[in-house]
Amino acid sequence: MAVVYMDDVIIPSRDEEEGIERLKMVLSVAEENGLRVRWKKCQFLQRKVNFLGYIIEKGTIRPSKDKTIAIENFPLPHDKKSLQRFLGLTSYFRRFVEGYATIAKPLSDLLRKENKFELKEEALSAFQQLKLVLMKDPVLKLFNVNAITEVHTDASKFGYGAVLMQKDSEDQALHPVQYMSRKTSPAEEKIPPYELEVLV
Repeated sequence: MAVVYMDDVIIPSRDEEEGIERLKMVLSVAEENGLRVRWKKCQFLQRKVNFLGYIIEKGTIRPSKDKTIAIENFPLPHDKKSLQRFLGLTSYFRRFVEGYATIAKPLSDLLRKENKFELKEEALSAFQQLKLVLMKDPVLKLFNVNAITEVHTDASKFGYGAVLMQKDSEDQALHPVQYMSRKTSPAEEKIPPYELEVLV
């Protein structure tokens, strides 16, 4: 019906008619509960919405341009604090990156207390790769409860993950809805990959 974050509300719908009906219901609930609406801040019946750093339109979602520009312009981290900021920024969009945890592993390993901060070749490569992937304007489909859904999993010694895919009714192709990944713990590194896939 509605997606709420703090004082921001988005009301998704398939078409204008459904949008108006849902809007009426949300406004009715707001009034019943004594909530005020700032009409100047409202936008109604939008085909494209910038919401919480995402652009949502035509059944798709992608990072907003200002966020991808911030990632593109992020300077090379010079200490653990600046590396944390970079990983925080990119991690917010990890759902768009296949194998995010595995790619980011050389960087996240540097944040361990026992590790000295040194950006060696592997970490530099991970930094550049995360930037490149997110600068390519990755797009995901929004989840559709009525679409044919598949989950594909993969695992290695360094990490494991999955992708949620759905078949589009128009082109009949599978499209990614969300990527999920996690780097392996020292204990998990000893588990065979086919067993790790079950953990996803």
